[in-house]
Amino acid sequence: MGAIDLMYQKYLEMSKMMSKMNYIPAIASGEIAILLILYAGGMMLAIYNLPLQGVPLIMHLYGAILVAVLSVGLLAAAVSYKDKGAIIISFLNVLSVLFAAFMGSFYFGGFTDVSYLFEMGMGFVFALITASGCLIYGIRRG
Repeated sequence: MGAIDLMYQKYLEMSKMMSKMNYIPAIASGEIAILLILYAGGMMLAIYNLPLQGVPLIMHLYGAILVAVLSVGLLAAAVSYKDKGAIIISFLNVLSVLFAAFMGSFYFGGFTDVSYLFEMGMGFVFALITASGCLIYGIRRG
């Protein structure tokens, strides 16, 4: 019974931490996980020289749409909590995701210029930084 009680205590501790500030840490954790999966998928497209069409591209696009929905949800959670710092960081997160999506739409839309790919990567990095910032801010301030 000792191991089950310990696991249950850890579960309660984790759920208490993730439910702070209207679930901002939980939403940010989900966004970070999906961003890392998208990064791995995008690198597989580049490393294995897969065509920019078909199932890998569709999976990448649906993942990007899910990240955009989570970033807007993160902003909505911050606005409903009424914390100015969380609102600013999550707004920067939305801008970063939109910038990455905008540049990615040019790259995957047929303009296979490397500068669009670089700018999509920069938007990804800023989205990852701001989502991590929301996670840390939500845990420390909540």
